[in-house]
Parts: sequence; structure tokens; C-alpha cells
Amino acid sequence: MSSQGSTSIWLSSLFFAKGMPRVVVFVIVLLLFKQMGLGASEALCSVSLFYLPWVLKVWWKPRIASKYYRLLILTTQFLLGLTFALLAFLLTSLWLTISLLVLLSWLTAIHNVAADNFARLCPLSYHHSVVQELFRKFGLIVSQGVLLVLAGNLQVFFRHDIFYSWRVLFYFLSGIYLLLFFWHVWKLPRRLRPSDNTITSPLTSIQGGYVTFFLLAYAFAQGMTGKASILFLIDTYSRGGVGLSPQEFGFVMGIVGIVGLTIGGLLGTKAITRFGLSSCLWPMVLSMMVPCIVYVALSYWQPRELIHIGSGVLLEQLSYGFGFAAYLSILKQVTRREQGKSLMALSFLLSCLVSAPLLSLLDYNAFFVLTLVLSALTPCAAFLISKVPIEK
Repeated sequence: MSSQGSTSIWLSSLFFAKGMPRVVVFVIVLLLFKQMGLGASEALCSVSLFYLPWVLKVWWKPRIASKYYRLLILTTQFLLGLTFALLAFLLTSLWLTISLLVLLSWLTAIHNVAADNFARLCPLSYHHSVVQELFRKFGLIVSQGVLLVLAGNLQVFFRHDIFYSWRVLFYFLSGIYLLLFFWHVWKLPRRLRPSDNTITSPLTSIQGGYVTFFLLAYAFAQGMTGKASILFLIDTYSRGGVGLSPQEFGFVMGIVGIVGLTIGGLLGTKAITRFGLSSCLWPMVLSMMVPCIVYVALSYWQPRELIHIGSGVLLEQLSYGFGFAAYLSILKQVTRREQGKSLMALSFLLSCLVSAPLLSLLDYNAFFVLTLVLSALTPCAAFLISKVPIEK
């Protein structure tokens, strides 16, 4: 087998492994917490803790030497397998579950950093970058879509033991990561030298207060909508939600939503490449406001037909993916990239924390109306960033 083919094999499995745990700590746990009886405020406050490894990454990432990337990948995959097994075993204890999920978030962040940097040590072609993104998205679809459909179907069969399906899901994930650990012990290259693509300098280095505000504010309202929408989709009609079962949620958000997000992101990237960021910025700003509008409509209407809910999710994810491409494009030009990524994580953490008390005070419709009002932060952030010299 050629070296290119061999690289594609381990790169595929590595980025498949990279995609799944993050879905567990930021999406699946909200369904789990809901079924464990936690209120929206407690669930969102707990999830906000899981952003800390990404917020603090600016301090711990530089301390990881390149010679340890392979070791860290293998170690974190083995520990992820053990942590998922412990989650399944200790699931009925809320505080132990939250503690293990905090550990899981740290392992996920370290694994993602090690996997990304290890891949950069290998000379990769455009084909390999497509493989990376394809299998990362495949991991998202499996974890957020297929596994939730499986868990939902198991809950139908075992109605009197709601935790059984979650135990099966976490034991299954445990098995996947232990298998990936043994696979990568065999397949991951032992020695890689830094290649020319390990350092990518931004074409235009930008910094300053406007950039900080942009990174914190551009997607703040959408971050509030994103977390609350998960609870809204699974909550009952009597509580203002649309009452999706876990398997319906897995199909709508894990398959339809991921496809929409992927297509939107690709369209946004292509548009910026072809027309330039300055020309695309304001259409993307307007696109970022669509998710808030969609959930205002869904929470007012409360449709019962899955096709209507799925169409709304497809539209908002497509729009979000398109609009967020501007955010990612500017993030690539920030002088201190890791500080920029930490600010992005901080924005999502704060939006999650702010959502917690508001959801306990407001119904879903009023909450989503408020997020639509707060989405005015997006054009404000875009207006200020347009005053900074960015890549045209």
C-alpha cells in the first residue's frame, strides 16, 4: 500500500475518533440530564463546566511537546474508553456522572489537540484534508444521530428502566474507543517530522479590542439558542417544547442538522474564497439571525409533524453554518490564534451560563424572542470588525 493510502487509513480513524466525545459532552448529556430529572437551569450550568478545557487551552496547549502527540492520542483514547464504561456503571449517581463528564471534557480537549497537531506533522494533500473533515462529520453523525436513535429504540423496549438505554450507549462508546486505542497502537506512525504545513501564518494579522468583542459577541445569541433548542426539541408540549423522542431527536439533529451545518459551512467557505470576506460579511451576518427566527416560529407554532420540525432545523443549521464561516475566517487572521479560540470557547460558555437562569424564568417562546433581540450583537460585532484591516 502506498504511503498516501496508509495515511488516509489512520487519518480517517483518528478524525472519526475526534468527532464523537465532544457531541457527548455538549449535546447528548442535555438529553441525559433531562431524563435524570434536572431542570433546564441545572443542566445548562453543568454543561457550561465542560467548556473550561477549551477556554483554558491557551495556557495548557503550548506545554505539550510534539514528541508526546502520539502518546497523548493513545492515552486519551484508552482513558475515554474507561471513562465511558464508568459512566455506564455509575449512571444513577448524579454528582459522579457530572464529575466523570468533566473528566471526559478534559480528555476530549487533549485528544483533539493531540490529533490535530499530530496530523500536521505529516505532509498532507488536499485529499487528506477532505478525509479529515469527512470522517469528523461521520463521527458526529454516528454519535449524535445513529447512537441516539439506538438509545431511543431501546427505551421503547425497556420502558421501566430508562437508564438501560444510556448504559448500552456508553458501554458501546467505551468499546469503540478501546478498539480505536488498539487500532492506533498498530496504525499510527511512530516517527513524524514537522512538515511545511505545520505553521500557517495568517495573511493579515489582526488584534485589539474590536477583535475581542467580535469573538465574544458575534455568535453569542446563537450560542444561547443552540443549547436551549436541544431542551426545547425534547421537552413536552405542555412545557412549551415539541416533544421529540431520543430517536426522533437523533434523526433531526444528528443527521438532518449535521448535513445542513456541513453544507452551510461549505457554501460559506466557497463564497469567501470566491468573493472575499468583505463582500460576504453582511449576508453572513443576516444568515446568523435565521436560527433565532426559526426557533421563535417553532416555539410559537409548536408543530407536531416531524417534517416541519426537521425542515426548521435544516434551515437554521444551514444558515448558521453559512454565517459562522465569517467568524472562522476572521479567527484564522487573529494574531494570537490560541487566544482567539479560547475567546470563542468563552463566548459559548457565557452564553450557556446566561441561558440557565433565563430559561428558568421564561417560557421557550419568550426566551427565543429574547435571543432574537440579542442577535443584534452580531451586526454590532460585524460593524466594529469591518473597521479593522482584514483580508479582503
